[in-house]
Amino acid sequence: MRKLLAILIIGIFATSIITISSLSDQFADAGSRKKIHFTQTFTSSQDPGQGHENHQLSLILSPNEGTIYDGSMTFTSSEPVQIVVLHEINSNDAKGQPTWTIDGDTVYGLSLIDLQEKSGSFEFTGAALGLHSPNSEPFTSTVSVDGWIRGQPTEIIMQKIELEKEEPTSLLSRANVPATIPMHKGIYAGEQVLYIITDGSDEEYAKELSEKQEWNVELATVLADVPEDTLQKIFVFKNGVKGDGLYGFQDEVFSSTPQQESQYSALSSVIEVTWKTGQKEIVFESATDVIAAEE
Repeated sequence: MRKLLAILIIGIFATSIITISSLSDQFADAGSRKKIHFTQTFTSSQDPGQGHENHQLSLILSPNEGTIYDGSMTFTSSEPVQIVVLHEINSNDAKGQPTWTIDGDTVYGLSLIDLQEKSGSFEFTGAALGLHSPNSEPFTSTVSVDGWIRGQPTEIIMQKIELEKEEPTSLLSRANVPATIPMHKGIYAGEQVLYIITDGSDEEYAKELSEKQEWNVELATVLADVPEDTLQKIFVFKNGVKGDGLYGFQDEVFSSTPQQESQYSALSSVIEVTWKTGQKEIVFESATDVIAAEE
């Protein structure tokens, strides 16, 4: 098998793969998933929840009716905090588990993770996300969130929360903000997949891909610290057979898809592949073929 040159691990990128089954499935999935990613500094205020009047709360992701948040958060805070995850439930389902409510009518299941740390990382799934302190003194925190909003609410509702602090009201926004992310074609085991690129660990590469796909790839240098054995591989071709790949050559080749549950990761180690001058170029159909050619 032909040797390949200039195989270089450039960085780690967050990608999501959508395996093609039918057009209707594709569009249903794309319409129900919205990307969220931001870094923001918060100052806490009095927790408006019943029974929490002497506590402090920073609401990072507000309840979004009919949807659920899923992702990861990294934070640093001026004092040890707890992580709050709320879950949208029917008030009749509150049968003994911890709950959080403002008015007694709208009730949320409450997960309170008592880290008591000033910094940390946490993966979450729920209807809302926040940082909490059982103390009455305000705290300041800086938070980076990367994740998705899943679901498709049919209306926007604003719920007022009365606070006995300097700001008389705060808003829980139940809004749905759409985003159109470019899709790319890839290959896994000879089958076509669709994927999107959202984040990258390398600044120059993220900028280059942002320009190519005309949609911003967010810089997330923390991805570089992810252990190599938890990543999947994506082979990107810098020359060879012309096609619709990122560089105008054959489609990218993936080492796994979500159907390979034990192997798949949404984080990909990007490997650039370049054909040696004079070699006969072919289209690779699988990661195994690419690795065998390199060896």
